[in-house]
Amino acid sequence: MRIIIFLFIVIPFLSNAQYDANHSPNTYQSIENPYYWKNKMPHPAYWQQDVHYEIKASIDDSTDIIDANFYKLTYWNNSPHTLNHLYFHLYQNAFQPNSHMHDLYLNNQQKISFGDYEVQKKGTEITEIKVNGQKVDTTLDNTNLKVD
Repeated sequence: MRIIIFLFIVIPFLSNAQYDANHSPNTYQSIENPYYWKNKMPHPAYWQQDVHYEIKASIDDSTDIIDANFYKLTYWNNSPHTLNHLYFHLYQNAFQPNSHMHDLYLNNQQKISFGDYEVQKKGTEITEIKVNGQKVDTTLDNTNLKVD
């Protein structure tokens, strides 16, 4: 009997989390969030994608390296279409030799210099991506990462 009472008491609080932008758990999709797109749709066919990031990272001041040792992205496809690919911009990869930005500077005869890690092409390094626990194929084109 205590378990049933517990469920009736806890479940309503779990399903209607109060909106609080500054504290966990993330409640941005709450019906109380005045900025959430589903709460102010301009017309019934309107939609946006939802993304939630969880990043655990460390910063080494002596080497200027940020290392993300755990990364989780939750993506909600709110569109009426099936998505076969997702694209991510790896902007940090622009700041290394032979990037499109490097070519732009060279063609405009602008001086460019690279740091120690940039020379080694140590921009954003992706070691593995999984979708629902399954490793997926990726294609990197300069600063664009295509995830199948």
